[in-house]
Amino acid sequence: MSISQFSTTREILKFEGADKAAYWRKFALLLSLAVIIATMGLLRNSGAVVIAAMLVAPLMTPILGIASSIVMGWVGRALFLILTVWLAAGSSIIISWLIVWIADAPSTLLLPDEVLSRSNPGAEDMVVALAAGIAGAYVQIRKSEISLLPGAAIGVSLVPPLAAAGILLYFGEQEAAYEATLLFATNFGAIIFSASLVYIILGPRERVFRKAHRGVKFTLGMAVTLAFLTVVLVQLLAATYLRYIETGTEAILAQRTKEWAGDTPVEIIRVDVHARTKIAEIWVLLDLPSDAQYKIGSLDDFLPAAMKEHPFREAAREVLGEDYKVVVRYQTRIAWQVDLATEAIDVAPSVDAVQED
Repeated sequence: MSISQFSTTREILKFEGADKAAYWRKFALLLSLAVIIATMGLLRNSGAVVIAAMLVAPLMTPILGIASSIVMGWVGRALFLILTVWLAAGSSIIISWLIVWIADAPSTLLLPDEVLSRSNPGAEDMVVALAAGIAGAYVQIRKSEISLLPGAAIGVSLVPPLAAAGILLYFGEQEAAYEATLLFATNFGAIIFSASLVYIILGPRERVFRKAHRGVKFTLGMAVTLAFLTVVLVQLLAATYLRYIETGTEAILAQRTKEWAGDTPVEIIRVDVHARTKIAEIWVLLDLPSDAQYKIGSLDDFLPAAMKEHPFREAAREVLGEDYKVVVRYQTRIAWQVDLATEAIDVAPSVDAVQED
């Protein structure tokens, strides 16, 4: 390998430059700004603002520095950067929590989808992080491809999961906050692993491994990284499996609900099955006459005889088993059909009948 490539690898390792204090002050400033932008974007449910936070965030550089330290066998340097990154991660969560606390967001606020999407990581997130790590390391080695760096920064998404964790902690969602932090850990470990491989393939292998102790330290560093990734991957696979089970169960439950309703106009809006908490929720719309809301005292008052003979509990139990509790959220919908050729007004046909026509 050429001397220039070896110098490039050392530049990645010593990314602070001559004035380390100045670099870390800039790092703290940019990270704080990125967390503020990400938190505001998540609360406003704005994907564009969240992407802006990804571009400002400076976490990618020290994480690539960890990978370079492992390749070069600088254990002390790697440990220092690992502690720095996780200290920065913890600080980011605290800053996000403080922002929401200062804003005095109501505890009953519905969490935006941008927040919830970062609290449900799966095995596919590790694939994305591995690819982003390869892209980031490749850009560092091949500086002619620097235009690819913004895409790598967006793909890896380091700060938004931390900001989401702070928001979730404020709203008392500790388990979801842990899942968001797990997403950050996934990105962290995957970037180190894939970037290390890129540095070995494109970097100065002969000079790096000329001394035996460097090879031993590299092997040790990669073993620790793989162990970390294995622990993370086990949790991601478990989450992915649960999501697969939940998605399939939701589809079956929706179909069974339609079958149970029969000819009764029932439109299923949403079905959620939570395998861990053993709770299922069903949102439906019911077509009723205009005066029905004044006459109905309970759900059974308007159920047809066929539905009463076969209670919904039995249909749901066949799908979910006896361990679940089911929450049915329904809203009455008053619908009329107006004949424009005459003055006749009749009850509107069901949604299914209209779609079939």
